[in-house]
Amino acid sequence: MNIRIKALFIMVVVAGWLSCKKNNDAPTVLTTAQLNLVNASSNTINFYLNGTRLNNTTSFYPGGSLGYVFNVASGTQNYQFKIAGNENILFTKPLTLDSGKKYSLYISGQTADNAFMTNDVLTADTAGNALVRFVNASPDSSPLVVAFEGGSTATTILDTIKFSSVAYKTTTDFIKVKGGFSHNVSVYQASSSSNPKRDTTVILNSGQIYTIYSYGLVGTVGNQALNTSLIVNQ
Repeated sequence: MNIRIKALFIMVVVAGWLSCKKNNDAPTVLTTAQLNLVNASSNTINFYLNGTRLNNTTSFYPGGSLGYVFNVASGTQNYQFKIAGNENILFTKPLTLDSGKKYSLYISGQTADNAFMTNDVLTADTAGNALVRFVNASPDSSPLVVAFEGGSTATTILDTIKFSSVAYKTTTDFIKVKGGFSHNVSVYQASSSSNPKRDTTVILNSGQIYTIYSYGLVGTVGNQALNTSLIVNQ
């Protein structure tokens, strides 16, 4: 009798332990990546993940980005894009993101072929420099040149070329630029330094990381023409 009681007691204890173990399983942890969407197209767009709109407060205007505000599920997910005010999906693009990493997704047209992504590894300089790179997101451009305007002689402005022959969908490495200065920047096709040409002014601060990117079309004029914008990555 005592043996049976002991055996029954052990069975009850084991069953209780298994039940507690099952009920106390650790919850599934959702791993995420950070994604910066860059609208390099000529349309105002909205951004969806597996059918759910992510930019709930504002649409993305041409040349716009919000920084790394989207903490999205890592792994492979389906991203959709719509022109603002139109319920039809413009295109869907599956992307695979690694947990804990930062990415920028450039939308430069109305098809999945005009969307491309960079893996953003960001390590600031600690010696008083800014870091800057260039992304060519102008789909009809030949390779582009980025030059910082320097001093001038009586007849010539002396430019310092920072990036040369950057093809469409290409992201350059970061380079060091002395921080704390305003720079006049010219972006133009390697085949022609004057037509088309986009001039802008940027301020690059010490210890920060930036991306200059082109968008728009070189073969048109007005709001859809070649343009540039600046992202503060960090």
